Amino acid sequence: MISYDWDTSPQNRRAASFNYGYIPNKALSRAICFLSMMAPSFAHVMLRTFSCALLAVMNTRWLLYFLAADMGLFFLYKMLRRDFFYFLNLTGIVRLSISILERFVIKLMGDFTMLIHLRGPCELGGFWFLLTILLSMMSCFVSSWLYSNYYDKDDKLSDETLQTVLSVLGAMWITSAVTFTLVINRSHLQTFYNLDTASDYCKKTFLNAREDQDDVKSYSLSIHQDMYRTWGDELVKPWTLENWSRWEEEKPAWFTDAWIESVPNTYIPYDWRVKYKKTKGRVDPQMRRRSSVQQVKMLMGDVEEK
Repeated sequence: MISYDWDTSPQNRRAASFNYGYIPNKALSRAICFLSMMAPSFAHVMLRTFSCALLAVMNTRWLLYFLAADMGLFFLYKMLRRDFFYFLNLTGIVRLSISILERFVIKLMGDFTMLIHLRGPCELGGFWFLLTILLSMMSCFVSSWLYSNYYDKDDKLSDETLQTVLSVLGAMWITSAVTFTLVINRSHLQTFYNLDTASDYCKKTFLNAREDQDDVKSYSLSIHQDMYRTWGDELVKPWTLENWSRWEEEKPAWFTDAWIESVPNTYIPYDWRVKYKKTKGRVDPQMRRRSSVQQVKMLMGDVEEK
């Protein structure tokens, strides 16, 4: 239900139509899509839970090893792609702590809920979302095989029971997944397996915005600079330099002190860096040689720059 609401949200589709909009607009198609989203999620959760339960019954350490290895692979994947740190505009130990917590929680949610909107590059990413599904399916069959061959206590489930559970849940997942794939808008199919990082997603969001959607583009500067470091000078900087004076005059709702503080100095026109009263202290490095008193006066507009 959450993923359905996120995808059909007009705000999300307006800001990132390349990622949101896989659910069709026709009523019947939407109904089929909704049902085909619920069924595989249910089957996925049951298969994942069933495999963990079998491992826990045999040996708790096996379950811990499996979960730790699965989580470790995800962390390693994010690190190797330089996509581990979360996009929030934080620094230092706070940023590291929040990133670890967020990656851990989102990974668990993806494993045990299969929320489709977690395929977003800022969360699991399309490729890892698909890999999570495949690993969960494989782990269920592997754990069933281990249980059948190595568990020998009196309360052991019969092989027929294991096969029935796996067959029913597997058939439910495959049928609904195929239906879902056939119903959704094909243009968004690649979002379920692409390799985009959070930085790629932010870049696409910026490029996808129309010329009159400054509020959408402005979001690129409210997140951590790592998200736009490789493409900001080429795309964002010309946009801010060209439009800053207009924003100062029009005062759009998103043009707040907090947003301005998040903008790098080089992305602000020089005149505004000197005179803009809301950003006291945000001056050009060359001005640091001057006395602090003169800097304040220049920022307040009391003296002219020499």
